Amino acid sequence: MQRAFRSLVFGALLATGACGVRAVSDPFSRSSRGPGQIQIIVENQNFNDMRLFSVTTRGRQLLGQVGGHTTKTFVIDWRGLDEIRLRMEFLAGDDYESNLVNASPGDRLTLTIPQEPRNSILRRR
Repeated sequence: MQRAFRSLVFGALLATGACGVRAVSDPFSRSSRGPGQIQIIVENQNFNDMRLFSVTTRGRQLLGQVGGHTTKTFVIDWRGLDEIRLRMEFLAGDDYESNLVNASPGDRLTLTIPQEPRNSILRRR
């Protein structure tokens, strides 16, 4: 009797799982970036391509390359409250650094690079 009951419960659980019910992640929630990550959105309004580095107390890390007049998103591991600035090394020009921002895991940062890169601004959203 107990064996039949277990089989019935197990079958019911399998049937419930097969109904296609699943959690849908919210793309705007902090959890979509992962608990130990931050997201950096770069809007390059300048016509030059550049390499982008994060500069923190742990050192400097290459994020990648961003083309002229493009927007690109980077996700990096982030373990605690720390300060970050972004270094922009233009392939056909000078190098610049953004302002310093405090960031925590789950944060979304936006770097806007205007035509004049020295006026770039890093913001936490």
